[in-house]
Amino acid sequence: MEIRIISFSANGCRKGIEISERLEALENQGYTCRNFVLRKYLDDGITEVWNCGLEEWTRKSFRESDGIVFVGALGIAVRAIAPFLKHKTEDPAVIVVDELGKYSISLLSGHLGGANKLSSLIAELINAEAIITTATDINNRFAVDTFAKDNDLYITDMAKAKEISSSILAGEKICLLCDYEIETPVPPYIVLSEHLQETGQNIYIGEKRESHQNCLNLIPRKYVLGLGCKRGKILEDIDKAVTEAVCEAGIDFNSIGFLATVDLKKDEEGIRRFCRKYKIKTELYTADQLNSVQGQFDSSEFVNKTVGVDNVCERAAVKASCGGSLILPKQAKDGVTVAIAVKNKKEIKIRFE
Repeated sequence: MEIRIISFSANGCRKGIEISERLEALENQGYTCRNFVLRKYLDDGITEVWNCGLEEWTRKSFRESDGIVFVGALGIAVRAIAPFLKHKTEDPAVIVVDELGKYSISLLSGHLGGANKLSSLIAELINAEAIITTATDINNRFAVDTFAKDNDLYITDMAKAKEISSSILAGEKICLLCDYEIETPVPPYIVLSEHLQETGQNIYIGEKRESHQNCLNLIPRKYVLGLGCKRGKILEDIDKAVTEAVCEAGIDFNSIGFLATVDLKKDEEGIRRFCRKYKIKTELYTADQLNSVQGQFDSSEFVNKTVGVDNVCERAAVKASCGGSLILPKQAKDGVTVAIAVKNKKEIKIRFE
């Protein structure tokens, strides 16, 4: 998860560095941070200078990052992001931290973008107070969009999701049908059932699509893309290769939850932009980890000499599927190779937290 941090003073620059260092120090969290400040406040070898104007910086950051932290006044952040707002399913997380680090405010994309969690995490790391204003959070209620994000589920209808959250806030009970194991207790306002209720709201978690007008379908993102590519492949090349592979496999693009590849590709901008575009998580493996995957794979001596493993895409897909199976072997197009695996059903667990 790439976080861009921008500050507007010497104090803010120091606070931004503190935030980035503490986020990146978290084990197994996958945060990478870039700090930006005006040249006159630059006093370290880590922070970058932003000299393109705040509007252009914000435009690029909306397109290229998963989260933005403004270290400064809330008003600056509001004015900066206003021209670029699209939809909660597309906008990155936006956090505002004052330059003294007293408050960490979740400003945009609290649920799907993860701003609420990131704001709370930053507050914990720098000993600040987290400011969260979303109704479900302050009332300690289940939020469909957060639940779906945490469980790798695709929301088929955002309007229905909003209706369900409103019903829960109003004290109504929601009927839940689930085709997978639920590992945690369910909230008291969620009623497990084997049938949809005719009145009231329903949630169905599974691969089918219930047509009931009062039912929200949450589809498990159970498919894994394994991907290999030549160096420097752009987003458009990767997008085209993956789209054709998904079509060949006959699966729903929205059911893809992960892209897996070798760790040598961690800085490939085309892959990073692809994953940001489709909100797909990335799994990176060393050559040794991929070589340890058992199975029959389409071997390439050239790839083995270049990367240290005879097949990246198939091995990565199987590895990330947690014991699942390959449903589409290697497909090659214009320097991009794609394979698709599906998770074993027993590996899909549903949690309420």
